[in-house]
Amino acid sequence: MVLGALGRPVPPIHEIRRGVQAAGGYVEAPEGIRGLIYAGAVTWLAGQGIPARILLDQSAQDVAQLVEGQASLFIASVHPGIRRPETSPTARGGHLVLVFGRDAAGALRLHNPSGDSPGTQADARIPIVRFQDFFAGRGILVG
Repeated sequence: MVLGALGRPVPPIHEIRRGVQAAGGYVEAPEGIRGLIYAGAVTWLAGQGIPARILLDQSAQDVAQLVEGQASLFIASVHPGIRRPETSPTARGGHLVLVFGRDAAGALRLHNPSGDSPGTQADARIPIVRFQDFFAGRGILVG
């Protein structure tokens, strides 16, 4: 998502996964690959010439300020239920989305490739207060 958002060519997803895994971003366990390890992802991004850093203890309002004017991107850890923002999540985190800006009404704009409909995948919109319900308070600031 980050590469495409930055206007760069996007290699096949498994090529990216192998590169991120080699940088320590994924660890294989007997049951499969564990979730993204941020430090390894930041290392891989740096290798692509993309500055990034891990941010913890953030609020949805913090994220909104970070992406204001679309100067930065934020890979946010959210509950996968964000695909249906009208629902109440049972937890926070466990899924990643790319927050890339705000719309005229102030809602966060995000890409969620695993959304279950076009409206929840590319350029999905969610009010900041609803985003907070799904957001784990951590992620990767890109740019």
